[in-house]
Amino acid sequence: MDMHQSADFEGERQWLEPLLRERIPLAGTMDLRIARLDERGIRLAFPLAPSVNDKGTAFGGALASAMILAGWALPRLLLKRHQLPAELVIGRCELRFLAPVHGAYSAVCDWPSAQALEDFLAGTRDRGKGRLDLGAEIHADGQLAATLQARYAALFAPATGETRT
Repeated sequence: MDMHQSADFEGERQWLEPLLRERIPLAGTMDLRIARLDERGIRLAFPLAPSVNDKGTAFGGALASAMILAGWALPRLLLKRHQLPAELVIGRCELRFLAPVHGAYSAVCDWPSAQALEDFLAGTRDRGKGRLDLGAEIHADGQLAATLQARYAALFAPATGETRT
């Protein structure tokens, strides 16, 4: 099953960017922009200024947040597409910082396999808890600057009929 066959990526981008910037105030403060959303995944763009540290480079916590947001965005879209009311949280993550970031940067997360997406949806729908492992990266100055491996969990919330961020 092709999870992206009928996806309206432009419409999803128009829904997702304000959601991230307004419902997650840190994303707005970091001046997050969706630079790409397509069948490959998502790329979020960030200027350096809101995230600069005392060394004039990007603060590690900001880079971690950018990667977590990139990863969070994909299962959030999947839950919306399939009209599954669920709370989405990050359960665990491992970060690696590889190079300092001296300017604007992007956080990239690719869609996982179709099987991983199907398992995530089935777990959410059938067992009330879906899990999805995703990797994200920070790219800056033409190089890979940081990586994240994370597990996101969707907790089915049928009583409210609403999803929160």
